[in-house]
Amino acid sequence: MRERLLRSVSIVLLLGITGRSVADGIMSGTFYSEGTGSNGVSHSTDPSEMRSGARSSQSPALRSKFFDIGAEVYQYEYEEPGLMEKEGVFYGIRIGFTDHTWVSTSSPSHPADGGLMFRADGRLAFGQVDYEGSLTDGTPHTIDAIDDWVFEGRLVLGNDWLRRSALHTLYAGIGYRYLNDDASFDPFGYERESNYLYVPIGYQFDGGHTTGWSFGFGAEFDVFLVGNQRSHLSDVGPSYTDIDNRQESGYGYRASIKLQHKGKMGIFVVEPFIRYWDIDKSEPSQGWFEPANETTEYGLSILWMF
Repeated sequence: MRERLLRSVSIVLLLGITGRSVADGIMSGTFYSEGTGSNGVSHSTDPSEMRSGARSSQSPALRSKFFDIGAEVYQYEYEEPGLMEKEGVFYGIRIGFTDHTWVSTSSPSHPADGGLMFRADGRLAFGQVDYEGSLTDGTPHTIDAIDDWVFEGRLVLGNDWLRRSALHTLYAGIGYRYLNDDASFDPFGYERESNYLYVPIGYQFDGGHTTGWSFGFGAEFDVFLVGNQRSHLSDVGPSYTDIDNRQESGYGYRASIKLQHKGKMGIFVVEPFIRYWDIDKSEPSQGWFEPANETTEYGLSILWMF
């Protein structure tokens, strides 16, 4: 557990350091070119000012509230080390709402340089996974094309602050994840329901709020609060009963990079991402327990923000 935690923290720190380096490049003019803001605010385009890091005294145009909707596709990998593994491809949709409460809705310039942020978002995805493991007596066993679906919902509260043309956000909140894995069509398979309750703690960077292309990234650590694994063992036969196993320790992280284009009609976002969970062995119930397990999801989202 300690080695996996250290490895995961190292990955998050590396992503943060890499993103910070790119962010510095953006703000120094390496990746970022200013023009006319979406609300008509004029910004300097003088190369000498860009090289020196100089910026207009006026804040870039910002939206107070916006919705986002889009699609995602990702590779799903689940492993109980030394026991079994599953993998497959998921396809899903994402929706969200963000409110930057400090941003003026009546003026293109904002006397405040930051304030509270609220966000609510959710996702729903479907996929098929292949199982490779063994039966209780050790006999190797595989199951193909298991139908899975997952739902995740989150509420977060954060603090924004502007630095030059970039927006930084620190946030925390509450999240819930549900996964249904139904292998009951197999003589030795059964339906499993996974429930996680967790606290997301993260940082977001948005490289610019003028029209055109800009760069962003995010890194998050997920504090696992409690989980419940319901195994419908009665699917195997009448001699078995359904089991609920309580999970009390684990952690997760996620990270993403955003390439986004801002225009008058909204913001188009292409976002590669990774999501990871490392959950410890559950409490026993009726002699059964849920083994320690790891879940990795990596893929691509395409979003429209308006």
